[in-house]
Amino acid sequence: MSHSAFRCVQAAPIFKGLADSDIRELVKVSVHQQLFKRGTQLYAPTTPLERMLIVDQGRVKVYQLNANGKEKVLYMLRSGAIDSEAALFARRQHFNYAEAVEDTWICSIGRADFQDLMQRVPQVALNLLNILGDRLTALESVSALTGNLKSKNRILVYLQQVAQEQQANPFELPEKKKELASFLGITPETLSRQLSQLVAEGLLKINGRQITITEK
Repeated sequence: MSHSAFRCVQAAPIFKGLADSDIRELVKVSVHQQLFKRGTQLYAPTTPLERMLIVDQGRVKVYQLNANGKEKVLYMLRSGAIDSEAALFARRQHFNYAEAVEDTWICSIGRADFQDLMQRVPQVALNLLNILGDRLTALESVSALTGNLKSKNRILVYLQQVAQEQQANPFELPEKKKELASFLGITPETLSRQLSQLVAEGLLKINGRQITITEK
């Protein structure tokens, strides 16, 4: 399918409700469909962030490294998702890495052009506040999952959240198991073991990446 610069910008939730004329103005000042091959780093803590990124196609993991070099996945980006929102307002130190986990096409918009749009279209600022609120809520949820629950319960609560978000049961596991293990703060071996235990207890059915949460 051919790339539509208009649809790429329009699909980003931050631009929901904008008039077509505003979308067309954004298209003019956007960079479109930069290809990042699987395993390519989009940015690191030493990378100055001056553009908001829009994932057109593909998937990106955003993560940090601890003092021992162990990776902790913070969140995943998929088609239509945005990242580096803070770059639109201030130049400051950040601590995240972003890596394409499959071939990924990115569109981007620079700080000055975005700020000009916000001055003209207040709806953009409201959309951004909603997105930042959702991101904060998601990170708080991860903190609760990884800090207060045992590994099996972390997995089950996370899967229940995914089913609710997708409004489906069965549903497709959105991450690979290695990525999910890092996200939940457990090892891949622990994830596999606890998933098997949940199946044995009759709480889950698993068919490849398709998950069904069962009622006991």
